[in-house]
Amino acid sequence: MTRTPAASPSQTASGEVRSYDTDGGRVVFDLGKTDATLVSATPGTGWSMQVWKTESWIRVEFASGANRLTVFCTWHDGPPHVQVY
Repeated sequence: MTRTPAASPSQTASGEVRSYDTDGGRVVFDLGKTDATLVSATPGTGWSMQVWKTESWIRVEFASGANRLTVFCTWHDGPPHVQVY
């Protein structure tokens, strides 16, 4: 099961901070107009976590046994967009 952003976003000097709570853990991004920054990623109890970053996307994957959950933030073709798989 995936969930939408947990709390109302807050404004920062560089963008908008949004958190995404999932069954695997919590991810927080600072979403700017043209890019994004990973603020934090915390796995839930019994889950592990791995992070990949490039110049145009950030991927956070939570794993527990055979279960995988991914939070993917991309901005290569426009403003940052977050998807949970």
